Amino acid sequence: MSIVARFRVASRATGRRRQIHVLVYDDRQELARAHCAALQRPYDPDNDIAGGVAWDGFRWPQPDVAMVTMRLWTGQLTTRTIAHESTHAAAAFFFMDSIPGWDSRARTHLVGDHEAMAYLVGDFTAEVVRNLYRLHLLP
Repeated sequence: MSIVARFRVASRATGRRRQIHVLVYDDRQELARAHCAALQRPYDPDNDIAGGVAWDGFRWPQPDVAMVTMRLWTGQLTTRTIAHESTHAAAAFFFMDSIPGWDSRARTHLVGDHEAMAYLVGDFTAEVVRNLYRLHLLP
């Protein structure tokens, strides 16, 4: 494996301590292979995977995540990508900790596709940071 860094980050924003294991790869294809394996999906070298979040231990009817792994690639360590992948992890924790009744319609949004939300957060975060740098308000 071409993992160049690994660390954990955590938050108690929802009232429960939630943790993400972060793995940073030097090789994008290695990241893509590992991400596909974690999701139990076939690996496709043409798929543009530059980062990803996978949950381990996510089970019904009482879903709780044993571990969340965020995979990043050194060639795309941008504010946009990090915010995007963090949004995926945060969405799962938010729904688990804040939305009662797992058999509700909220389940569709948790396990469904929240790519548009992750792209919005990533794009807005990156543009705000870029402009703060441009205005010399960030070092």
